[in-house]
Amino acid sequence: MQRDDASDALAAVGHTVNWYEVMERRYPSRERPVPAALVLDCTTPTLFVDFDGTLHVGHAYIGEDDEITLDTGRPLLEFAPLLAELLEPYPDVEIVLTTSWVRRLPVERVIEYLPPELRRRIVGTTRDIKPRFSYVQDGTERTYVVSSCAYGKRLRHWLAIDDAVFGAAQFGREPGELVDHFLLLDSSRGISDSNALQRIALWLNEVHSAPHG
Repeated sequence: MQRDDASDALAAVGHTVNWYEVMERRYPSRERPVPAALVLDCTTPTLFVDFDGTLHVGHAYIGEDDEITLDTGRPLLEFAPLLAELLEPYPDVEIVLTTSWVRRLPVERVIEYLPPELRRRIVGTTRDIKPRFSYVQDGTERTYVVSSCAYGKRLRHWLAIDDAVFGAAQFGREPGELVDHFLLLDSSRGISDSNALQRIALWLNEVHSAPHG
């Protein structure tokens, strides 16, 4: 008997049925599990560092002989000493490289381009994190890769310095919660921009003033 016919038959003898309650009793809805809290228990201050448009002005061209030149003719990693100087008072800061160079060259060789003061801080790269195609299409792939790495390492104190970290507001468990973790640089100045240097210095001071428990 169809539900409407059954309802009419029952109504004829003075009964009404709440079919929603009947179905709930027969097929109780499953409660959605409460998602596990994301534990960010790694308190090591970590910088995600790009090269092109960040530690120098220009985009790298890697030739067949793996030699690197910039399309601007500027020196490679000319601002690296600035970063080394900023970090010098903070020996516990670690660096994760986000540069696309590591997809073409061995990581060890990429690291060798940096001054010794920065080389010793390198703890990894984001080379093995693959962005979704939709992020590649809308230009937010670098932001996705960095945030995925930060969550994967359960980092609490981190900052990405990069000229391609677009759309930061759309990432995170809640919209906008990761915005302060990204410093989007002007590619024509990189970290040599006074506002960028001030922002990095402020972050260093904040994370070293914060409780690390």
